[in-house]
Amino acid sequence: MLFKALIATVSGLILSAPAVMADGHGATSDGPAVEVKQLMSTSKTLEGDSFSYPEGLSELRLYRVSFPPGTGFPLHTHPMPLTGYIQQGKIALVKPDGKKYVFLSGDSFVIADQTPAHTMENVGDGYAVMLVNAVAAEGLETVVMEKP
Repeated sequence: MLFKALIATVSGLILSAPAVMADGHGATSDGPAVEVKQLMSTSKTLEGDSFSYPEGLSELRLYRVSFPPGTGFPLHTHPMPLTGYIQQGKIALVKPDGKKYVFLSGDSFVIADQTPAHTMENVGDGYAVMLVNAVAAEGLETVVMEKP
């Protein structure tokens, strides 16, 4: 629990950094200030659900997922909240009922254990790259494969 509180405190400091940077802190005599840009802040998943952190010893994970043109990741779920950030290309989260969320470069989203099974598909013309940050617990798998 202490670790989760520490993560929340550090995250708050990082997220408040743009206000600090705005007054010129981080500037060098040679050039402009360091730019810190908050990409997302939410307490809800893509589908509007609240989320909670898994029990156990906290573990943060960061993945880079590269999709060649025309490929996708099979049907799966996640037992923890995670954020996705599309670094390059066009990626769709597709549910078995056909509902589709399409993300472009620079988009971000949150999904969690309540998010239904889904695939992730490169729906663009070139390579697509997604960064995924999972808030996990030691021993907990990030991805649970599902049967189609």
